[in-house]
Amino acid sequence: MSAQPAPEASTARRKRRSGRADGDRPMWLLWPSVVVVLLIVAVPFLIAVYTSFLSVDQYTLRQWVGAPWVGFDNYVAALAGSNVLSISALGSLGISVAFSVLTTLIITPVGILAALTVNTDFRGRALLRSLYLVPYVIPTFVTALLWRMMFLPQTGLINRFLAAIGLADVNTYWLVGAKSFWAMTITETWAVWAFIYIMVLAGLQSIPVEQYEVAELDGATSWQKLTRVVLPQLRGLIALAVLLSTLFHFNNFTLPFVMFGTPPPTPVTVLPLNIYLTSFNLFDFSLGSAMSVITLLIMLVPGFFYLRMLRLGEVTSR
Repeated sequence: MSAQPAPEASTARRKRRSGRADGDRPMWLLWPSVVVVLLIVAVPFLIAVYTSFLSVDQYTLRQWVGAPWVGFDNYVAALAGSNVLSISALGSLGISVAFSVLTTLIITPVGILAALTVNTDFRGRALLRSLYLVPYVIPTFVTALLWRMMFLPQTGLINRFLAAIGLADVNTYWLVGAKSFWAMTITETWAVWAFIYIMVLAGLQSIPVEQYEVAELDGATSWQKLTRVVLPQLRGLIALAVLLSTLFHFNNFTLPFVMFGTPPPTPVTVLPLNIYLTSFNLFDFSLGSAMSVITLLIMLVPGFFYLRMLRLGEVTSR
């Protein structure tokens, strides 16, 4: 009776025949994805950076590679100068920051409160959870069109409601002037508050029920359970949700573009909308490229904190 080879020896022979160890992976399978990312991200980015140092407009676009070199003039004009839109990139940056931060500050407590209302089991909870998601699943351009009609003077539901309770006149203009910023903020708040709700609800579902039971046995009130059991465990998740929410609001282009049209009121000319109008309405492609590069540099800061939070989360979970 012949001796059977040891399992370790058989495994070693199979590795030698395959010519690959356990740690090796067919990395060549990633090359199609790498090529696609380079074509749709890296190449346009390099073109935008190069164009930002040129003077490219509707007259020099056909020979944009040989357009006049202007150096950092476009960056100076983007930050300090104002075009026919009467607002510079720095002014639009302030509007974008105010809009994103204010919206996040409003929707964060709303989302947390909504998640708490459907965290426990009761009849109709599934239906209420679905209703909470309705504003979030409606496409942004549909939301913008609906709220544009609601903010119309005389016929809009917002003015009619405010006039009925004596807070505003029925002829109030929300889509022009200073009030346009608040119209945009209210619309964005209604549309995206469910994002915080989804994130917080997922975190609440991960907290063991035993922790609530122990807190209740110790005589903790509902407020103490929230502040000493729930929120400490959701601190990192809420911080991540706030960061992602702020980034989303900062880059929101569709809402002001559809809701206010072109040219938009100055108070709603956020940075992405300013870049679009500068590039494709004024045909100053170099200035638009410079604004895009500035936007990317600004977004690297919260992007760094986002990656750091993810890395800390991985270390904590180990």
